Amino acid sequence: MKVIIFEDEKLNADRLIQLLEGMVPELKVLKVIESVDEGARWLAAYGDQADLAFMDIQLSDGNCFELFHQAEVRMPVIFTTAYDKFALQAFKVHSIDYLMKPIDKTELERALQKFNYFRPQTEERPALDLSRIAEAFYRQENTRFIGRTNNQIVYVKSKDIACVCYADGITKAVTHSGRKLPLDYSLDQMDKMLNKTMFFRINRKMIVCIDAIIKINSYYNSRLILQLNPEAETDTVVSRERVALFKSWLEGREASV
Repeated sequence: MKVIIFEDEKLNADRLIQLLEGMVPELKVLKVIESVDEGARWLAAYGDQADLAFMDIQLSDGNCFELFHQAEVRMPVIFTTAYDKFALQAFKVHSIDYLMKPIDKTELERALQKFNYFRPQTEERPALDLSRIAEAFYRQENTRFIGRTNNQIVYVKSKDIACVCYADGITKAVTHSGRKLPLDYSLDQMDKMLNKTMFFRINRKMIVCIDAIIKINSYYNSRLILQLNPEAETDTVVSRERVALFKSWLEGREASV
């Protein structure tokens, strides 16, 4: 089997190759591609050579869906992703498999079994239409939340939010650039609407984005305290009853409450 891997993190690529080598006797990894630009060039030149592609959604210079606008993709695709079920419903609808990171050996085996079952028996393979999956992905990344300041309506995209906090009766979003915006939502509403893979509610008054976390330290009474960038003005302590859930979230696992 000839595979192509789209992955910009070497450790993730190496682990996937190691797992595949133990499952596929005649495995040949044609290339590990780290960027959309490199992927488009490779697909244009050699895209008909691979039997299967493993594709991370987020690459070093953008997301993989941009590839489908730049090159024709005919091979089956198994996505390797850290995104939650909101976008993943589209993957199921279109019978394209996906693996949540960190990749589980059993789940990989099942994905390969599915690939072999549905593998085309002829050389002619139709190009994949992933437009609806891309639409779901972009909709999640660009979800907007509105608020009001100085009699003006303002908005912030979910991908720009570093944390959301509640203080003095106001819910505020703090962006990665340090901008603070009052929101027209309660903290409970924001917790339900934000991407659970990227955001976690650490206590009654704060939701944090994983990309805003700089350091995690032990704190008294079996709790954890976070250092964020930008620095938070409110409590950044992970409450004791949420510590186990927080650790599972950091590992990319769906924790049970």
